[in-house]
Formats: sequence, structure tokens, C-alpha cells
Amino acid sequence: MLAGALAVAVFAPEGSLFQGLVAVLAAAIVVAFVLQIAFYRAEGLVSRLSLALTGNVVITAAFAIVFQVLAQIQ
Repeated sequence: MLAGALAVAVFAPEGSLFQGLVAVLAAAIVVAFVLQIAFYRAEGLVSRLSLALTGNVVITAAFAIVFQVLAQIQ
């Protein structure tokens, strides 16, 4: 997620930063589900998925706030 958000910050045009973040969040959620299915263990599946999704949303929100603050400065 961090690598994707940083890639959006570097390579995305200024007008599409938030759309890029949404795409990175969606990809991170899919990767989290695929990894949990690939390394399936019944114990704690829901808690691991909820932790991964919560972390991804928090990181996305942090980058969105940073992008918004930087947009106000420029």
C-alpha cells in the first residue's frame, strides 16, 4: 500500500491523485484477500483480514490528507 501510494504521488497527474489512491486501495484489498486465501488458516481469518483492511484504509486516509494539504499550499 505504501509503495502504491508513493507511486501515485510521484507519477499521477495532479488532478487524479485521489482516483489513483482509490485504485491503489482497491488493489491492496484484493491482494490482502488473495494472500489470506493462499495461506489459509481457519483461526483468526476474520481478524487478520479486518486488520489488513483497516491498515489500508488508514494509510489511504493519511495520504489523502497529505495530498489535500499540499494542494492547498500550491
